[in-house]
Amino acid sequence: MDRAHFIAELLISIIIIGLLLHFAGFEDFIGYVESINLWWLALSVVLLIFMYFGMVLRIRIMLAEMGVKLGWMDVFKANLSGMLVADLTPARSGYITTALVLNKKYHVPSEKAMVSILGPQMCDFIVKVGAGGVALFYLLSEVLKTDSGWIMYLGVFGISAMLAIMALLLYSKKFLKLFCFMEGWPVMGEVLAMFHRMQKHSGVVIKKAPEIIGLQAVTWSLKAFSWWAAAESVGIHIDFPIHGVLFFYFFQPLITMLEFIPTPTLAGMGLSETGGALVLGLMGVPVAQATAFMLVVRFKTFAVNIPGYKYAMDALKGFGKKEGGAGKYRYVRGGKR
Repeated sequence: MDRAHFIAELLISIIIIGLLLHFAGFEDFIGYVESINLWWLALSVVLLIFMYFGMVLRIRIMLAEMGVKLGWMDVFKANLSGMLVADLTPARSGYITTALVLNKKYHVPSEKAMVSILGPQMCDFIVKVGAGGVALFYLLSEVLKTDSGWIMYLGVFGISAMLAIMALLLYSKKFLKLFCFMEGWPVMGEVLAMFHRMQKHSGVVIKKAPEIIGLQAVTWSLKAFSWWAAAESVGIHIDFPIHGVLFFYFFQPLITMLEFIPTPTLAGMGLSETGGALVLGLMGVPVAQATAFMLVVRFKTFAVNIPGYKYAMDALKGFGKKEGGAGKYRYVRGGKR
């Protein structure tokens, strides 16, 4: 993403959030922010970090099956960098930076790095579509008594499309043949060659599916509890069958789907906060309080991800620069491989 696009998307996100704060009541919003319970917020942060370690374990399992052994903290740093870039890119597409860091900083073959990311992400998207779809159906049929939730359905479509593309990249040789005209192109030719190499390792995803699905259940739970703790920090208590935390098992995927709609915003910033405030409003939460919660979740996550900045920038620096002879484009640092 170039600087002009980034600035434009940042401005759009700020405008949307500004409008949301205006309608919610800025003074009321500030009141909820000032009264945040820091103990609950700290618990939310700890749960988020534990969720990241669950994601790291998924990646390590995939890499180990492909013969790559990498330390916990090395993979954690790579994952953190990907999560940070995802916070700043449309449809959270920047998470692919995790694979780039694994390749450039830790010398993991690019095809193996990509398989270790796409495999778990496919399971993650399945959960988001499933749980978010259930939440959407309940919200429209039982709460709103309508079927006109088209913007949420865009989120379902966006994640489903990304899931389908991932599956095609991993398993369909015919799909890759559609792009054979790019083989001689700079950068894209290298990427296409990497996808062909990826398919040689795609069986790892199926072989390790039970472990990845089990870990997916753990990370999904940790994120739900993290959001619940963040809600408690601003005084939100959801009256939901069994326990209020169960609400966040479905609310979180539902709202996250809005981040995957390809809009000119930073990972759906503004759009997801507005959607979250509307849904929580239907559950009886004041709009200002709901807005405070959504922004706390957003900036708490961003703050946790900030240490990944250095690793992301190191990996992205020089990416795609020309090296050596004609048609050879690879990662370059300081003019050397």
